[in-house]
Order: sequence, then structure tokens, then C-alpha cells
Amino acid sequence: MYKLYYRFFVLGVLLSVVWSSSVNAGTVLTRDTVAVDGFCQAEKSDVMKYTDPEDIILNDSLAQIDGNFSRSRLVKLLGGSRRVVLTFDDGPHPRTTPQILEILKRRNLRAIFFVLGIQAQKYPEIVKQIHEDGHLIGNHSYSHKNLAQLSEEKLREEICRTSRLIENITGKRPEFLRPPYGAMNRNVLRVANGEGMNIVLWTIDPKDWHSKNEVVVLRQIDRQLGIERSDLRGGAILLHDIYPSTVRALEPMLDRLATYEYRITSIDRLDNNAAGFWAAKEPNLFQRTLVRQRFNPDNSGNHILISILKEKKKAELSPMALLKAQKSGRMLLYLAHNT
Repeated sequence: MYKLYYRFFVLGVLLSVVWSSSVNAGTVLTRDTVAVDGFCQAEKSDVMKYTDPEDIILNDSLAQIDGNFSRSRLVKLLGGSRRVVLTFDDGPHPRTTPQILEILKRRNLRAIFFVLGIQAQKYPEIVKQIHEDGHLIGNHSYSHKNLAQLSEEKLREEICRTSRLIENITGKRPEFLRPPYGAMNRNVLRVANGEGMNIVLWTIDPKDWHSKNEVVVLRQIDRQLGIERSDLRGGAILLHDIYPSTVRALEPMLDRLATYEYRITSIDRLDNNAAGFWAAKEPNLFQRTLVRQRFNPDNSGNHILISILKEKKKAELSPMALLKAQKSGRMLLYLAHNT
């Protein structure tokens, strides 16, 4: 009987190991992993287990190099102003990145795109378009690994391989690095600076990668910029040019910033206060430009306002739809939308 129990115990352990391996295999990143699969969604708490806290890194002698844009430095440069830096990670994407470029071009705005090497290799023509449109291109590693967990050899491969790809496409080597997840340690900092790149983090994170909902993204930006409390501050906004919801959120966000007289600036000009903008003509992000435009309730981000002001085809008030609206607590909004 003891031998029988022992055999069952061994069998259970083996099955547990096999099951665990199969689950973990589905989350391993390979060179064939595509950015839009969402593998960049790591919890900050998990990343911090393997990285040095930013305040320790930035107080270290290795970090005392002018140009690195830590969160504390970005807050110092932007927090007391109405200046915003637009940053986009994880692209390029063949469908969404060109749409974002078109919106920015129409308004004569400049952003910085932190591209993945694996995506740049697939879509070099889009990387070239980003460059030719006058935007900055930064390095976001080759395959979105946590750089702080890598050996120095693998770390250099992730960074240098991507820089070479960008330089071959655009003729210009990137000057800025954004480590995936914002995870870094002294090795990441040393290699980046050795390659002539400054690290750029962010201060405003609407988590567009998590919600994939433009209304939620707009509310998060309002909250973090202090708009909803009338306590306005500037910042570097973290967005991802691989999600359709981010594309949908972009123009309402820019209109919202214009309403509160924000100015879009560029990461390479934050210390140059004399330079209001970088292009031959003024960026089209000012409240006076909105006066000439027809008001679009979609840009308000307010569900009730959209429901009242925007004409939509009336839906039939079916019992099932009414029941769903009641259960979700959105009965008033549903009635305003459909009656």
C-alpha cells in the first residue's frame, strides 16, 4: 500500500511540473513575438524586484551625467509649466503608427517614438517616415526584454542592434533610450551612456496598454495633468502607437490640451527656454485655432454630453437592452442615448 501511495505522489509531482512548464512556455518572449501581442504589460512591482530603485541609481556616481531624463528631472523641467512631451513606445505598427503620424503632421506637432528593433526590422519604411516627418526616434531595445535582468553581453546586443537598425534606415544614430518597463540598473545606465544615449522616462502614464479604451485614457491624462482639479502641470506622456484606442484618443487629447493652453515641446529642447517650437511654422495647438472649428462633442470625453449633443440613430428599446442597462447602472445614460 505504501508503494502505491508513493507512486501516486511521484506521478502527481511529475504532472505538476509538466503543467507548470506548459503554462510558462506561453509567456516566453522570442524574436518572433510581436509588440501588439501585449507582452509589455508587466507589473511595476515585479520589475522592481530585479532593479535598483531610481533614486539610488540617480544618486550613484555613474548617474551624474547631464542629459538623462529621470522622472524627478522631468518633473523639475515640466511640472511647473504647461509644457507636454509626447512619447510613443513599442512601434512601429503598420496600421496605427501612420494614423498617428498623420494627426501630428496635420497639427505640425513633434513627438519622440521609442521603437523596438524587432518592429523596425519588419517595417523600415514606417521608421523612415517617422524620421522624415521630423520626429525623434529613440531606442526601446530590440525585443522588449527587461534590460536590468540581462548580462552585459545580452544588454549590449538589445541596445546596439536596435541602434544600428535605426541608423541604417534613417542615417542617424538614436540619442535617447527608454528601457522597457522603465527598468534599469547601473549596467543599463553605463551601456546607454557609453553608446552616447540619454535615458528618457515619463511622468504621465494613462495606461493605454492596459485599458485599450480611449475614454479611460483621456480621463487618466486629465487626472494626472491636474486638469480635473484645476491644478495644472506639465509632463512627459507615455503612449503606445500600436493600439487603435490610442489613435482614437489622440486628437481629443490634443484638443483638450489646447483648451487649457498647453504647449507641445520636444525632449531635446527642454533646456532651451528661448525656443518656443522647432518647426518653420507654429504648431497648431492653441485655443484660438479651435474657435474656427465646429465643436465636436466626441472631443469632450463626457458620455452624457456626447449622448445629448450628438445625433445618433435611435435604437429600439428592447426589454433585454433595458435589463442590461439597469444591471450595469447606466439606465439614465441609456435612455438619454436612445430616446
